[in-house]
Amino acid sequence: GRGRAVSFASLGLNTGQALLPLAFTAGAAWLGWRGVWLCVAMLLCLLLPLAALLFSRERKPETPAGTVPETQGWTREQVLRDPLFPLLLMAMLPPAFISNTVLFHQVYLGELRGWSSGLFASAFPLYALVTVGSLLLAGWLVDRFSARALLPFYLLPLGLGCLVLGTVEGPAAAFLFMALYALSDGFSLTLFGTLWPEVYGVRHLGAIRSAIVPLMVLAAALGPGLAGVLIDRGVSYPLLLGAMGVYCLALLPLMLAVRPALAKRMAG
Repeated sequence: GRGRAVSFASLGLNTGQALLPLAFTAGAAWLGWRGVWLCVAMLLCLLLPLAALLFSRERKPETPAGTVPETQGWTREQVLRDPLFPLLLMAMLPPAFISNTVLFHQVYLGELRGWSSGLFASAFPLYALVTVGSLLLAGWLVDRFSARALLPFYLLPLGLGCLVLGTVEGPAAAFLFMALYALSDGFSLTLFGTLWPEVYGVRHLGAIRSAIVPLMVLAAALGPGLAGVLIDRGVSYPLLLGAMGVYCLALLPLMLAVRPALAKRMAG
């Protein structure tokens, strides 16, 4: 099904997050950092013909039951006018906003807590491992229940993680946050590839994604900057973390209210 296909395709990102920093460090010790980047460039050049070959044949997957038929896909203009679209964005943008905010200000949080500067970096292998498991679970659940059925619940771990990070002063809070964030992130990666075609169809999916991805990039850029401005104005950073956690948890009832409207529309 589409859910498992998207989750398997997303595994490459998390495998790279877990292995590439270690591989680059080892390679730099042997070849130097310039030599490693040269090898990376050569590898990309070798892979381009293979990628072109794989994309040379058009693939037409079957439309899963309970989704918009390909012949009835929404246009980008229709999606942007859809009153439910902003509500869906409210649930899909927080991972980018929150994760960039936390990782950008990790040194400041470490100073507040008295943590070592490398604490968050040491939690990345745990993050990658949990995300891989979350991806596989999310793909199976999407195929079994649908993306819109999972939407109200996937931010709960991230919300709890923000609350932990904002209230717990011990270094274990960083590892617990990264594990909880990874649970939500695996579902987020799967939902991003399955929710939009499920709700709006695949006929104009490229145009629809071209409107959504810039908003996600904007959210990722706004998070650290907005938090920095508030911190400079004297707002407590742990308080900001708690507020982001409360926002994630507050989306549960809102998305539960949106879900029947989506189901009714797609059934009709």
